[in-house]
Amino acid sequence: MERTGVEIARARGGRNPAAHPSLPCRYQLDDGREFEVDYLQAGDRNDLLAGFAGLSAQSRYLRFFSAMPELPDFIADGLLKTDRINHVALGARLLDDSGNPIPSIIGVARYFRSAETQSVAEPAIAVVDDLHGHGIAKHLLRRLSAIARANGITHFRAQVLGDNRRMRAMLLEANATFVEQDDDVLTYQIDIRRQARAPRGVLARLLAVMQGSHR
Repeated sequence: MERTGVEIARARGGRNPAAHPSLPCRYQLDDGREFEVDYLQAGDRNDLLAGFAGLSAQSRYLRFFSAMPELPDFIADGLLKTDRINHVALGARLLDDSGNPIPSIIGVARYFRSAETQSVAEPAIAVVDDLHGHGIAKHLLRRLSAIARANGITHFRAQVLGDNRRMRAMLLEANATFVEQDDDVLTYQIDIRRQARAPRGVLARLLAVMQGSHR
């Protein structure tokens, strides 16, 4: 019988991230501004919707495979109601000059554990367009990956559009394994265990895929 995510995390010495001492955590942008990363909660809905408004139609299409004009309630609810083990959602906020979080969410990272394979999760990351290229997504992904590993997850499964050839090439270069194709959406799996990747290799390429970067 396959074990639950909680059982796997305990067996591997992982901690319940609900009490993770490293969240919230703070980082600095290259321009000196700081931002904070913490778990998304039910009271963050308005801040999340404000952040979604900062995504361009192109970013929404690459993130959701649809240039949806508004964030559907079921997606917002899924990000705001998590168990922090099988489903984790993190939000990033800029800090003001006094070190207090500015309400609007500027970046989100989340994963869902696969119902079929407990050691696999499907991640996603989005950062508002005005703050692309400042390292926010990198920090979100690293924190998300650390939480996933603590909860017994060994692989992330990423989806990419079939005509996104550069992203497909990056996945293959990162030793990702092709899993399946559903119409024009291709699914790849990548090992996130520390011993399975070079320090700046796999995560950087997975980040590019999940951001949908075409630069």
